Amino acid sequence: MKTNKLTLIASSLALTVALAGLAGCASHGYDQGTATANGLQASADKIAAADGQLDATLAALNDLVNNPQPDLRPQYQKFSDNVDDLGSLAKSVKASVTAMRDNGKEFFAKWNEQLATIQNEDIRNLSAARQKEVSDELLNVKRSYAEVEVAFKPFMSDLRDAQKYLGTDLTTGGVAAMKNVAAKATANGATLKTSVDKLTADFKSLGLAMSAVAPAPATK
Repeated sequence: MKTNKLTLIASSLALTVALAGLAGCASHGYDQGTATANGLQASADKIAAADGQLDATLAALNDLVNNPQPDLRPQYQKFSDNVDDLGSLAKSVKASVTAMRDNGKEFFAKWNEQLATIQNEDIRNLSAARQKEVSDELLNVKRSYAEVEVAFKPFMSDLRDAQKYLGTDLTTGGVAAMKNVAAKATANGATLKTSVDKLTADFKSLGLAMSAVAPAPATK
């Protein structure tokens, strides 16, 4: 009986080791690359949504200051809700970009591990060159996002200030006084949208380039 128990324990340990080995073999660098690519795509989708929300927010502000109705409250509420939604989307984009950065770090760490094990010098040099190419592209996307984020902060701050101002002085005179502020926000928003559109395209392009899964062909 004792021998059978020992045999069973030994067999279980052997199975555990074998499964661990299989799990290690099943982990590939391209899995982390695809995770990073998915993060880029998710960020691109959220940035595109924020782009549309930016349009809706400015439209609501301009409607309020340029076409005030006898009851200003519904127009103000629409503008205020849009400002809140834009702020929430901006936070969501930031969280998605942070997750993408973390996956990217793991991806390049695993790539470095693989580089160290490649014996053929030509293949190792080729892999190192590709690593630098992809790393530079990812770094450029991160820089572009940082630039957009810096431009977005004062823009969002102005919208928040307009929200607070109108929330206190929601009168015909108070709304009329905001026309220049709305015009400036609209002009700044147009410039910001150009950068946001480019950033969305860059995120999507790099996401496709880093993914092991090709996008599904468009249906006719």
